Amino acid sequence: MVETYKLNPNLTKTAAVAEWLQQRIDWQIYLPNQRVPSVRKLAKLLNISSFTVVQAYEQLVATNVLIAKPSSGYYVRTQINPAPSNNAKKQAVKYPAIDTRWLVQQVFSNIPHHCSPGVGTLPSEWVRNEKMEWAIRQVTQQADSFVYNYGDIQGYLPLRQQLVQQLNTQGMHTHVDNVITTAGVSQAVTMVAQLLTQAGDTVIVDGPGWYWLSSSLQQQGLNVVAVDRDHQGPNIEHMQKLFAAHRPKLYLTNSVLHNPTSYNLHPARAHQVLNLIHKYDAYIFEDDLYATFVPGGQVLRYASLDQFERVLYATGFSKSMASGWRVGMLVYPNKFIDDVLRIKTLSTLNTPEFGERVIHRLWTHGEYRRQIKKVQQQLYAAHQRLRSALPKIGITYPEHTQAGLFVWVDTGLDTSQLALDAYKDGWLVAPGQLFYPDARASTHLRLNVSTTSDEFLMWLEDYLLKCSAK
Repeated sequence: MVETYKLNPNLTKTAAVAEWLQQRIDWQIYLPNQRVPSVRKLAKLLNISSFTVVQAYEQLVATNVLIAKPSSGYYVRTQINPAPSNNAKKQAVKYPAIDTRWLVQQVFSNIPHHCSPGVGTLPSEWVRNEKMEWAIRQVTQQADSFVYNYGDIQGYLPLRQQLVQQLNTQGMHTHVDNVITTAGVSQAVTMVAQLLTQAGDTVIVDGPGWYWLSSSLQQQGLNVVAVDRDHQGPNIEHMQKLFAAHRPKLYLTNSVLHNPTSYNLHPARAHQVLNLIHKYDAYIFEDDLYATFVPGGQVLRYASLDQFERVLYATGFSKSMASGWRVGMLVYPNKFIDDVLRIKTLSTLNTPEFGERVIHRLWTHGEYRRQIKKVQQQLYAAHQRLRSALPKIGITYPEHTQAGLFVWVDTGLDTSQLALDAYKDGWLVAPGQLFYPDARASTHLRLNVSTTSDEFLMWLEDYLLKCSAK
């Protein structure tokens, strides 16, 4: 196994050591009753003082994570939980749980991008904009005029105007009063769920679909069901059955460069879905986070057909510009203007205008357009590489895949086990079961085309051959 002996630079050293060890306990690298590294050994591995390690260990003892045994060392405390069945207990001890929490922890760990074909972002060198520091300086020079005030609750006006102009060119017509800034698309999701649903309501997501989305909605007390998704969109027969059985209030989806398949929406399927939405008095949350990766941008979206009558549309810049700014935007129907403003006011009050101003500076600068064009070319080349490389290791490149960030491949094996075995060898992958709200077994794998290296493909080929020989 390739271990990562790096600490989180955003924490104090003591807190970072505690986090580092807690993660490995969560991943069951260190099992209950097992001795963790000695103070001296861990201090040497992490290149820190023994005093810092002692402080971290004592902190974990105080929070009932570790037990200190005199003259012996520190051990993982056995957690007292309701007793599972014998089989479940054996499985839990042998393998860490593969779930959304597991993958998110890995994504925010120090596993490098070139070892992370399962990560959901582009390498920083792909999106790094030479004008970023310039934009920050420009905004900083004007900070006195806005930084001491709350600003507009709807968000920085020129940024919202820019989105309205862009949507108009793509056949989606709205007004700045119908646009609000959010802390990324993730906040837009929670705001819309709060707007349209109550605990116990049913919502529909794509299966497969964005793993964070299902977990977030379930955490809000919603019943999340998945509609089968293919290269044209949701399976309409399956969707009809779900609407008839559950009367869902909301359908959440990507129309363009769908995560994890990189499929686009077919016009006929879009019309069928909108007919169902109107029939059952429901709404669509359309996540268009990957819009910038489409050359020309002229791809069908529900919002372009519906014109924001039954569609709430969200987009952002975390994939194409800078994940750390957490700037997103939500477009909503006229009748929800007051309700959306109330939800934002009572949740975050406002979103930081500094980041919105920086994003606006970059978005309206020619360098950003040139950089996005370069990213589009790199994504296309990465897909072409995988189109050639995957069949050589026995995996079919899906026929209808577009040049987005991902490719959804069928390995023929249980990818939950594959993910665990990959992690032991230093790779972060995204197994198929994470992309269904019921965590069903899956043989699929989501590969990030920008981070799937030749070395990983060699590992995957070897793994598949070993499994077929058993």
